[in-house]
Amino acid sequence: MSGARTRSAGPSATPALRGLVGMSALAATVWAFPQEQPSRFSVDVNAVALDVVVTDQKGRFVKGLEEDDFLILEDGVPQELSYFTSAATPVTVLLLLDSSSSVRSHLREVQKAANRFIDKLERGDQARIGLFHSEVIFGPSFTDDMKQHMAMIKQMRPQRSTLLYDALLAALGELAPISDRRALLVFTDGDDGGSQASMEDALEAARRSQATIYTVGLLGWNDEEGMNTNERLLTQISEYTGGRAFFPTDEDQMNSAFDRIQDELHRQYRMVYFPKDSENRSDWHDVEVRMSQRGNLVVRTRLGYYSGPARDALIPSQ
Repeated sequence: MSGARTRSAGPSATPALRGLVGMSALAATVWAFPQEQPSRFSVDVNAVALDVVVTDQKGRFVKGLEEDDFLILEDGVPQELSYFTSAATPVTVLLLLDSSSSVRSHLREVQKAANRFIDKLERGDQARIGLFHSEVIFGPSFTDDMKQHMAMIKQMRPQRSTLLYDALLAALGELAPISDRRALLVFTDGDDGGSQASMEDALEAARRSQATIYTVGLLGWNDEEGMNTNERLLTQISEYTGGRAFFPTDEDQMNSAFDRIQDELHRQYRMVYFPKDSENRSDWHDVEVRMSQRGNLVVRTRLGYYSGPARDALIPSQ
């Protein structure tokens, strides 16, 4: 077992969220949460990358748009794009699956949906599986090795409590070093059950992350009294990052949600701009993407970002 490493989740994070223990088995990384002081890491933002989804009023993807069709605003100020593409680009995905005792009666459906999602990865994509209950366990690496993913999904064994907030911070910490397009897909059927992180920690981590977050919460599938899907959190972290929240009520809707996420990840417009000078580059900056002409279309991307030396990134200390 390797030595511990730490993660920083920003100024609102509790100090108890920091431990990381590596393991050499199939589940190569296990996050625990000992009491210790946080490690801080800051990074400057020079370029802003956006993944933008455009649909019509019926939710159908709109293809064939050009750079001039978009208007990008930062804090209300128009920005000039330095890069634009409508071509499909590879994505690195972390699939975070609730493996707590409350999913016991629906384990097979969860595994089938996860395998279905992984099986639809496109050429150049990479993925990693994370399981969470009273600890958070990740596969060995981001890879396109289907056998590795299937083995992780197969080893799901419902057990103990649901540390949802801790799992979110751990997953975003694993994604932080990825330089390419990155996405987090979170599947859960219950509220948090004892995380040392708070809901506010999880929301702040989502705002500071560069990952697009998609969430699937199973409403009404939980047989444990007093446990409910955390609809508010799942919706907010998705909206912050340009993703979507889904709340299926049966297996067919769950499969449809996983398929929709997979399709959307490969139908995004990729844009990059260098922000125009601002008097204060250390705060939150609102980002809005509009259509320059076609106002009847629906445009979705992340709501903003932190910039400057005060931006605490979810990046591991060395």
